[in-house]
Amino acid sequence: MSDDSQSTRVDLSCEGSIARVLISFPERRNPIGTETAGLLTAKLLEAEANSQVKVIVLSGAGDAFSSGGDLREFLATTTAQPTDHWQTGEPWGTLYRTLQQSSKPIICRVHGPAMAGGCGIVASCDFAVASDVSTFATPEAKIGLFPLFILPSLIRTVGRRNALDMALTGRIISAAEAVAMGLINRQVPLENLDAEVNALAAQLASIGPLTMSMGKRAFNEIAELDFDHGIEAARAMRVAFMGSPELRQGIQRFLDKSAPKAKG
Repeated sequence: MSDDSQSTRVDLSCEGSIARVLISFPERRNPIGTETAGLLTAKLLEAEANSQVKVIVLSGAGDAFSSGGDLREFLATTTAQPTDHWQTGEPWGTLYRTLQQSSKPIICRVHGPAMAGGCGIVASCDFAVASDVSTFATPEAKIGLFPLFILPSLIRTVGRRNALDMALTGRIISAAEAVAMGLINRQVPLENLDAEVNALAAQLASIGPLTMSMGKRAFNEIAELDFDHGIEAARAMRVAFMGSPELRQGIQRFLDKSAPKAKG
C-alpha cells in the first residue's frame, strides 16, 4: 500500500494512571491532516473521560515527533471555497483548545523534528520533555502560509518576540534553544528520555485529581489577568480549594506523619 492511500493513526493505551497517545505514520514523519486532528482530539477526550487516568503522555512514532500539517492534503484543497476552509478549520481549533483546556496534565514527549503544527502541539501541552537531538520550527511562511492556529499557544509559551521570530524566519530551533526560550521544559539524551518522562508523569499522578483539575484551571485563568485581577481571582478560587476533601486528607496525612512517635 502506498503512502498516498494511508493516513496517520492515533493510538491510545492506558497503563494504570498514565494514558499514552501516539501519533503514528513514521514513514512520513507523522503528518497531521484534518482527519488526524479530529482523531487526536477524540483520543485526548477519551483519556480525559477515563477516571483511572491522571496524566496523559503524547508522543510521535519513530524518529520524528511530527512534521506538522499534511501538505498533500493542503495542496489538494487550495482551490476549495472559502466556506470549506472555514469548516475544515474547526477540527484544528478544537484540537488546540482541547490541549489547552484538559483537566489532566499533558506531557509532550518529543524526539526528532517537531515542525509547524507539530511544534504548535508541543507549545500547547502543559509540559514538554525532548531528546537533545530534537528540533523545532514553524516554517509555514516559506510556502505561503502562516502558523495561525498555533499562534495563541506559541505566543503564550515563548513570548511575542520569539514567536514572531519563529513564524517569520521559519528557522530551525535546537533543543537547547527551545529550553532557553521556554518552548520545552528540558532536554535529555535520547537514552534517558523515557525515564525522564515517566518520572515526571509519576510525580504529577501523585497529585489528587481534584487538586490538579482546579489547579490547572486556576493557573490558566490567572495567567490571562493583570496582577490586581489575578489576586481577586485567586481570592475567589481559594474558597473551592479550602473546602476540598483532598486538602483535609492531605493536611491530616502531613500531621500524622510529623507527629512525634510515642515511646514504648
